[in-house]
Amino acid sequence: AIYIVSLLIISHTLAENPWESSFPGGYLSLGLQIGKTKDKTRYIDIQISPSIVLIGPYKHDLPGYLFFGSSIGKRYSKGNSFMYFDVNLNFWNVLFTLGTGRGVLLDKDKTYSRNKYWGGLGFIPIILCTDNYYINNNKYKQIGIMGTLPLPIFGNNFSP
Repeated sequence: AIYIVSLLIISHTLAENPWESSFPGGYLSLGLQIGKTKDKTRYIDIQISPSIVLIGPYKHDLPGYLFFGSSIGKRYSKGNSFMYFDVNLNFWNVLFTLGTGRGVLLDKDKTYSRNKYWGGLGFIPIILCTDNYYINNNKYKQIGIMGTLPLPIFGNNFSP
């Protein structure tokens, strides 16, 4: 909670004159995903994802924004739950968004490698996601739809 409040305070402070800030800008996103595993088991994910702009169209010749961020979340399935943490790269413009992430799944006292990919239309905050992790050399593949609430944190890359 302190992390979220700090980001919102920083965003408000920088929003007054973002072009004068050394902070590049970014977003804090809240997400809810519903999906199915390969064996048709349903799951629900809840996550929070802070990200910062690496490259923006006003300072580089790029048709959108490249963000670097992380996600921390919790998955619920068949009465069980586990946490996960990922590091992400995400490209966004008004037409589309694409991203990838790598991280770990934390289940009780064990960690497992995890990767994910997502894509969607840039003007709708809903994305199609797929993620995979391996337990004892068995691949677990999931696919789902995630709704997001991106909260911008204004900085110098959001201004011409």
